[in-house]
Amino acid sequence: MAPVRTAAVLLRAHDYGDSSRILRFHTAEHGMLSVMAHGVRGRSGKGTAVLASFASGELTAYVRPQRDLHTMKDFSCRRLREGLGRGVLRFAGASAVAELVLVHAEQASHAGLHATLEAALDRLESVDDAVLPAAVLAGLWTVTEALGFAPQVEACVRCGTDLGASDVGRFDLAAGGVRCPECAQGAAGPRIGPQARAQLRDLVRGELPSGLTHSRQHLGLVSDFVEYHVVPRPLKSFRFLGGLLPEEAPVP
Repeated sequence: MAPVRTAAVLLRAHDYGDSSRILRFHTAEHGMLSVMAHGVRGRSGKGTAVLASFASGELTAYVRPQRDLHTMKDFSCRRLREGLGRGVLRFAGASAVAELVLVHAEQASHAGLHATLEAALDRLESVDDAVLPAAVLAGLWTVTEALGFAPQVEACVRCGTDLGASDVGRFDLAAGGVRCPECAQGAAGPRIGPQARAQLRDLVRGELPSGLTHSRQHLGLVSDFVEYHVVPRPLKSFRFLGGLLPEEAPVP
């Protein structure tokens, strides 16, 4: 059986037996792949020391159709991303992005998701501390969008009316977007004003809003959105992130 080669990011690893590991990669051509790396815990040298979480490179593996676990031949690391270990928030943000991909992505080609994942991890490693909370939130929203889910923030999710620059509405979680002031009357859901809506729009686009405020409230929104539309359970990494982001007053 001929091995396949594909760009890959290592998202999670588990020890198996005395010398092997089970590695979970997201790949550009095959989506999520779980592979058995035989004997890597007893060896040293090129191809073994670089099997660290969030490393990118070229995976060579024997992939068998209809199997959940495949066999790794080699992993050639291109980018180790050691910088993600420079701070708890950087590593936690990368872990949250990785968990979102792990629990929803399938074993099928999704080049757009793979590129979005790579870009999110690259930015989390390199951005200044001052904009790190925004980079974490942008990473979560862009991956969510790449998975096929995105909130509607430019027009009312109920009546379709364009939202004005000064409109204050409410976020309708079930409908997946913002209600205009008229449709928001008597509706449940968090209140969302012009500033918060503009910041949310930028984050979904992958942009870092200047002077991001209320990062915990933004995290609560993306967490609720993901739990409702993407993964029907709370993600542990999101809860951990909540204790790391700055605490601020409610969104005005």
